Amino acid sequence: MILLDNVTITRGHTRVASQLRLEIGPGEAVAMIGRSAAGKTALVETIAGLLAPQSGRVELAAAAGQEALRVGYAPADSAAWPVMRADEFLEMAGLAAGLVGKSLRLAVARGLGFADCDLLRDRRLDSLSDGQRKRLLVAATLLHDPDLLVWDDPMRGLDIAGRTDVEQVVADLTLAGGSVVAALNNAQIGPCWTRVLLLVDGSILDTGNRHQQTTDGWPVWSLEPLAAWRRAIAQG
Repeated sequence: MILLDNVTITRGHTRVASQLRLEIGPGEAVAMIGRSAAGKTALVETIAGLLAPQSGRVELAAAAGQEALRVGYAPADSAAWPVMRADEFLEMAGLAAGLVGKSLRLAVARGLGFADCDLLRDRRLDSLSDGQRKRLLVAATLLHDPDLLVWDDPMRGLDIAGRTDVEQVVADLTLAGGSVVAALNNAQIGPCWTRVLLLVDGSILDTGNRHQQTTDGWPVWSLEPLAAWRRAIAQG
């Protein structure tokens, strides 16, 4: 579904990632961890199609029988929240995804429910809490039933209930054969992630699923990837 072949990424005149090779298939949920400026956001933006690589090839392939891959992208935050209501924000996102009429109305209602903003639909975005705005960002990526979710720091500002809801989205989508790739800045890796990528100085160290343990049928990540991250920071 996702292929990066010898991809080099620059931002301005700075090279942030070099000769990356990565494949992510259906049913995979990939968490990317790494210290600040390791290249996580640049890689997320490249996969989402917002940042063109300097060189190399990026492919997002739809499943057999599909005309195009449906992608839902959420940045870590909005640089400047538009002066609009919560329902207007989701409606704008739905229209951008090609939804109209009844499908749009139903998707907006579902999005408000996921964001726990049913009673706040008339509130301006800049009056909502950080957690409520984050949930709206995530909700906006779900309106058109995507096959692939690409998120930057989706857990930022969320309470335990919000984190649980986001992890459930990841688990449900991968169970249905979709894929998720996300940069996690807080390095808390929940059981929904099937694979962990450690980014160090613009390179990928793929831990695969070697650090998963099973408890009552659920995968639980051990601490080895985080220990590797801390060692990389200490050596940097």
